[in-house]
Amino acid sequence: SKKMDAIIAGLGAALGFAALHVVNDTILAPQGLSCLCPPLGAVAVLLFCLPSAPASQPKAVIGGHIISGLIGYAVVQSGIAYGEAIAVAGTIAAMTFFKVVHPPAGAYAFLYVNKNMGLKGLFAPGLVGGIVLIAAQKFVDYTVKPMLTGNKKKTS
Repeated sequence: SKKMDAIIAGLGAALGFAALHVVNDTILAPQGLSCLCPPLGAVAVLLFCLPSAPASQPKAVIGGHIISGLIGYAVVQSGIAYGEAIAVAGTIAAMTFFKVVHPPAGAYAFLYVNKNMGLKGLFAPGLVGGIVLIAAQKFVDYTVKPMLTGNKKKTS
């Protein structure tokens, strides 16, 4: 039902962000890294509300964040004027070319340049945060959702 879908989406997002905080606080923060950034809110919307959308597939989430990180890093290193615009445009073009369009990755490219992230930005917060949210979405899809709906998830 629509009501149950909404409950599961909200619960999934809550579990996803709880997982992000645990990974952030226990693994990344001691290394001087983080997996918390605004574009991950949009990643959660895609993964938990539109899980079958092309932009919600792991290939798109991971590929989009790899591309946005690489382009963001190149733009930061170049020092080019209006770098945010160049990074977003380049990310859109590359994601389209490689068929891994993931809108939050465009926002991550902007954030990367705007915050003048260094080499660590290739890994965190965007890429590792996206991977944590994918894991949470799979957990919800294969464990929580069947418990709440009484339907078993097909494993094939």
